[in-house]
Amino acid sequence: MKPNPGHLPAEAMGKRVNVRLANGSLRTGWPADGRGACRWTIEHSPFDIAEYEVAA
Repeated sequence: MKPNPGHLPAEAMGKRVNVRLANGSLRTGWPADGRGACRWTIEHSPFDIAEYEVAA
C-alpha cells in the first residue's frame, strides 16, 4: 500500500481503491472519484485515508 498524498492520485482516477483508514480499519472496492467516492484530503481524523492501493 502507498501513503495517501492528500489528493486523488492520478493512477486511481476512474478506478476503485482498497484503503486503510487512520483508525486501522480496511475498506475495499471504494470508488476513488465520482459519485460515492472517498475523501482524499487529510483532516487528522480517524477516518482519513492513511494508505491506498488501486484494486485489481
